[in-house]
Amino acid sequence: MALQFPSIYLLQGHLDGNLDELHRLERQLDVVFNTDEAEVFLADVKSATRAKFELRKLQIYTEDAGYESEVEKCRQKETIPRKRRKVTTNAEGKDVVSLDSSSESDAASDDDIRRKKTACSTPGSSTNGSPRSTKEQSASKTIKVLRLAWYKDSVRASKLLPINDYLLYEGRVVSKSASQSPIATKQDLPWVILARAKANPATPQKSFHGYKRTSSGSQASRSQSRPGHLLHETTFEHDYVAKLPPIPNYVHLPYCCQRPTPLHCPNEEFLNQLRIIQKSRKFTGEAENGHPHSVRAYQGAISSISCFPRILTSVPELSTLPRVGPTVCELFQEFKTTGQIQQVVDIENDERFQSLCIFNGIYDVGEHTAREFYNKGWRTIHDVISYGWKSLTRTQQIGVKFYYEFEERISRREVEKIANHVLSVADTIYPGFEMVICGGYRKGQADCGDVDVMLSHRDEEVTTMFLDLLLHALEDEGSITHTLQYTAKNSKRGQNAVSSKGNGKKAGSGFDTLDHAFVAWQDQDWSTKAEDLKADPKAKNPNIHRRVDILVTPWKTAGCAILGWSGGTMFERDLRHYCHKVLGYKFDTSGVRRDTDTSWVDLEKGDGDMVAKERRLFDGLNLISSAVHLAT
Repeated sequence: MALQFPSIYLLQGHLDGNLDELHRLERQLDVVFNTDEAEVFLADVKSATRAKFELRKLQIYTEDAGYESEVEKCRQKETIPRKRRKVTTNAEGKDVVSLDSSSESDAASDDDIRRKKTACSTPGSSTNGSPRSTKEQSASKTIKVLRLAWYKDSVRASKLLPINDYLLYEGRVVSKSASQSPIATKQDLPWVILARAKANPATPQKSFHGYKRTSSGSQASRSQSRPGHLLHETTFEHDYVAKLPPIPNYVHLPYCCQRPTPLHCPNEEFLNQLRIIQKSRKFTGEAENGHPHSVRAYQGAISSISCFPRILTSVPELSTLPRVGPTVCELFQEFKTTGQIQQVVDIENDERFQSLCIFNGIYDVGEHTAREFYNKGWRTIHDVISYGWKSLTRTQQIGVKFYYEFEERISRREVEKIANHVLSVADTIYPGFEMVICGGYRKGQADCGDVDVMLSHRDEEVTTMFLDLLLHALEDEGSITHTLQYTAKNSKRGQNAVSSKGNGKKAGSGFDTLDHAFVAWQDQDWSTKAEDLKADPKAKNPNIHRRVDILVTPWKTAGCAILGWSGGTMFERDLRHYCHKVLGYKFDTSGVRRDTDTSWVDLEKGDGDMVAKERRLFDGLNLISSAVHLAT
């Protein structure tokens, strides 16, 4: 018989850097997401201080269950006054202190008690000396934070174990002001402690962190050695944050696919700074060295901040957002104070970063290959051509050849022209094709880096191996000059959704499951074409090359296909986690399957076009159908 655990709320703690483990535990524990419903809190932390910090992030303020306020201590002193020895006068006229306990006075003078009341009075005391603390009002509401090991050990023991050995912290719920006096004041909050430490250049800790760490050449540590900008944060900001307008509940939802996110948010300037740091982290090779969490941590923070509906004004306000840790809070503090982040300035001026950005912009060159180019002493595209041309793959050579052309942004009007031309050629082969433009165009971007064209036909037999026919037609007319990548695996699989086991492949073994071709495209029309060809039949086409991705999906899963090609990296990753952890589904561009028996789940059936099928898919996944979700 399954153990009947109390309702559990899982504090993120050290798990916020490992989303897979966090989501696995949330499902395994069958957690509640409303703190008012929780009977116990579990946390993967080691100290009561960290447990209280995690509670404060949820706007839960507490005082220790065994805590006695200074007012209460004074009341005890009033009711049991200090005993005084009896003093008498002997025959010689000298004072004698009696050591007989029976002669001790058990009463205090009125003056003594009055002095004690005066010394112990606080704003939280009533006129009769008893405290008006929330402790008495909230005595029945206590918070128990247990170590995560309690759950695991109970499962192994097949019984609920006593909590005493696992109790990290127990406290009573109080108001914000009560939680900050007298033991924990606002000046004790982490960001203010950091402010005080950085504001004092005379301390040995400042010297160590400011100079010894910079010997490694770390850009981040160099920026942290700048003195004094955090002095302004010693003011108490919680009261200010409490007076701000309430924010929508969706801001605190764990998955970014649940949070409406506009293309441009009120905090875009700060996010642009974080994106540069995130990009530099990718280039450092942290993932290959076993530390991928830095990149994902920045990505998660960017996703959370992107959906925040107003301009962030303070660190306490920022720290309440999911996936926002102390590092991002510190960067925000610097940005708020100075208008920039020194670490970003250092990164942008770094020769290595500049070269890696150039190499990473070459088609089929990722972060690892870009570092290899740099380690060979190459710094520019010219160096790659001069010293490494023969070592490049065919697709990398094409990427180098058209590097500057591919870097040119594509206007929305040109995107539409290319996509409509692809559709018209498809219709000449088999009438009845439908098309959706995905990628940056669908998010509403003013211009795009490439063109993503999704095609489908209501007759499933038509889409089988159709991509071959389409590519030949476009190559014959000259629109496609080079094919960079091609696959027809979906057709060869019978256009069925990939099984939950990935057809025997390990997770992450494939980029996409649709029939697709990534090509170099050149528009065959230009304003003086007739005159140029008349003068020279071999006249050169002046149009630059564009990157175009052509994809073909069967009609039954067209909604999954366009959704999978419309969201950003974090949106797509969280969408897959959400489906797996919350719904028990496996989602990819080929369809939705159940985790339990790998059977296909049709969430799109019904009338309408491809976009209507996507809307029904959103409904089936219990998500809001809106294009503003797709920006992250």
